[in-house]
Amino acid sequence: MTIRTPYRPLDITVPFPELSAYARTGTRLHPRPGAPAADSSVGGPLLWPADEAWPVCEQHGPGTRGIAPERERRYRRVLREVYERPRMPDGGLAYTDEEQAEFDALSAEPWHRPDRHEGGPLPLLALAQFSTRDVPDLGPFAPPGADLLQVLWCPFYDHEDGPFSHFGPYTRLYWRRAADVTEPLPAPPEPAVVEARYLPEPCVLSPEQVVEYPFADYLPDELVARIDAWEDELRARIGEEAPWYQYDLSLAPGWKIGGWDSWHKTDLYRVYCDACGTEMRVLLTIDSYESGGSWGPYPVVGQPTEVKVGRDGEYRAFACPTDPMHPHRMSMQ
Repeated sequence: MTIRTPYRPLDITVPFPELSAYARTGTRLHPRPGAPAADSSVGGPLLWPADEAWPVCEQHGPGTRGIAPERERRYRRVLREVYERPRMPDGGLAYTDEEQAEFDALSAEPWHRPDRHEGGPLPLLALAQFSTRDVPDLGPFAPPGADLLQVLWCPFYDHEDGPFSHFGPYTRLYWRRAADVTEPLPAPPEPAVVEARYLPEPCVLSPEQVVEYPFADYLPDELVARIDAWEDELRARIGEEAPWYQYDLSLAPGWKIGGWDSWHKTDLYRVYCDACGTEMRVLLTIDSYESGGSWGPYPVVGQPTEVKVGRDGEYRAFACPTDPMHPHRMSMQ
């Protein structure tokens, strides 16, 4: 099913032509639960060379507590089935006795961490894979010859801060040329335990390129003041349904490649490359929600990937526009 963004309520460059100079394209990924193949996906298989070591998290090893991925997947599957059943006469959900006992036992575990990892360092979890063939805005970020971006992370929040982790999961990006992977790994390793919010539901993608404009703090103060006055006048004239620059006309929500970065929970924090000092651009936005303002396509699916980052916010990977091989940086919002 092809998913597309509703038409914008209006073209913001008509009242503010100077915004055209700030326009950037971004690709909304529109993840939806499905059975992805080895192309672009969230939570699907990765085209990983069989002779290349699978990365691990050195901070999480023996004794790490979490929930086994299969247990969490069953929990989600049963919940979906329960919500599809007719309600009880009192309006409650119709759990079977077995399901109720299983959920009660899980709820009794602190932080839903009933399982324990044994062995060596925890393997990273395959989060997503994107191909330049499928995602229009991925190509400009790719190193020469590369056409595939693979994203892996450690599915736990508690990490020491570093170049690949900023108040969020330890995240690694891998670029490669798909044609070079002649013998792919049949089944990538999976961590024995995860923090449930970082386990993606397998999702197919419906990439769509959209035009975005900056978060207001990137704009000159004089222009922001005129946008604010325009919003006030529009609201006074047509009521509360009038569109907002921030929520309806500038930045699309959801998983995205490229576009602009939002700083709606903090002040603007410009991200600079540790290697060369160049201001970085947002490469990937991992969002807890797909809908917001007037951006929600129909049917609306709020959290299709089941990934929830921060306080149900966004986790972003920034890349250096000067050299794509410079280390990326992560930021939570």
